[in-house]
Amino acid sequence: MINFELTEEQQQLRETCRRFAENEIAPVAASIDEIPDPREAFPQDLIGKGFELGFHTLLVPEQYGGMGGGLVDFSIMMEELAVADAGVAFSFAATCAISRMVAANATPAQCERWLVPFCEDKTGRYSLGFGATEPSGGTEIFYTGDDPKFGTKTFAKKIDGGYSINGAKQFTTNAGQAALYGCMARTDRNAPNFVSNSIFYFSADTPGFSLGKIEDKMGHRASSNGGLIFDDMEVSDDDLLGEEGKGVEILLQTYHANGVGMGSLALGIARAAYEMALEYAKERQTWGQPIIQYQSIGNKLVDMKMAIETGRLLIQRIAWASDQGRHNDDVNPSMAKVYASEVARKVTVDAMQVLGGYGYMKDYPAEKLVRDAMVTPIYDGANEVLKYFMSLEL
Repeated sequence: MINFELTEEQQQLRETCRRFAENEIAPVAASIDEIPDPREAFPQDLIGKGFELGFHTLLVPEQYGGMGGGLVDFSIMMEELAVADAGVAFSFAATCAISRMVAANATPAQCERWLVPFCEDKTGRYSLGFGATEPSGGTEIFYTGDDPKFGTKTFAKKIDGGYSINGAKQFTTNAGQAALYGCMARTDRNAPNFVSNSIFYFSADTPGFSLGKIEDKMGHRASSNGGLIFDDMEVSDDDLLGEEGKGVEILLQTYHANGVGMGSLALGIARAAYEMALEYAKERQTWGQPIIQYQSIGNKLVDMKMAIETGRLLIQRIAWASDQGRHNDDVNPSMAKVYASEVARKVTVDAMQVLGGYGYMKDYPAEKLVRDAMVTPIYDGANEVLKYFMSLEL
């Protein structure tokens, strides 16, 4: 028999995240969104409060100081945080997914070096970042053909005791805020893209590493996204994650967490929009009655609610399968992100429509939620690309 109930621990996690979102994030979300300089918008103190509660350690095994949670837990946390602000949730989503990548592929010595100090941090200064997307395009890194000219452009040349990395990354989450970064680079320019990428981790103060532009974004303004530049940056052999040439394989494993995390984040945006529209429709009166009593408005709200509930069931089914080690399940993890992100776009626009003219004004959060939703089908793999890869498995 199927059981849809959360465990007692998961209910406690949801309540902790919800209280944090309501008491800490929601009161300052609008003011953060209005900060014009993206370099000043990152809410370091707020992220630190989340670190104090251990949110960043959710997916790290207990032996390294983490909470040892799974992807169902991750989905719960991301949805609750995103209801209050998508940008704050996105910063934690990236950090958690990256920590899971490290924990799953690093040696015990690397986990001690990277994850233990990460879990011990209570200030928010030890966020994680990962550079994959390049100026030439996000899909380039997933080139599946045999021609070595195409694919990742960042190159890691083998030198004595390590590698020298040159290249650039773009749109990296937590850029300028992370203490530890990962990057994917080609280690063999004569081999096809899928078998010539490797992943390296390095500290933010590594010589040869610098930051590029911090992006000024339409939404998600509480998260920091920007460029990473590598100019003869030297890393050691011990900074290689997993085996040389296995970078794409490792990154694709991470899409279990990415799909669940980004899908739940999008769902949180949609839920915030629905709850706002529902409250407004119950209070706003025209022609002597609340507008929710008009069929067009009532039906729209029902459609929004059904889409959100359907999205949550899909996300948690995928999260559950991954937690059970069923990675060959017939539901692709990317479905969580693709479906929920499209729900977020539609629900936020519909919520704005329910509010009418007020939905377009900054007195209400509808316009912010629309802006936050617009990027969800684009980041962490554009939906069109993810659908293409999913179609190959049909």
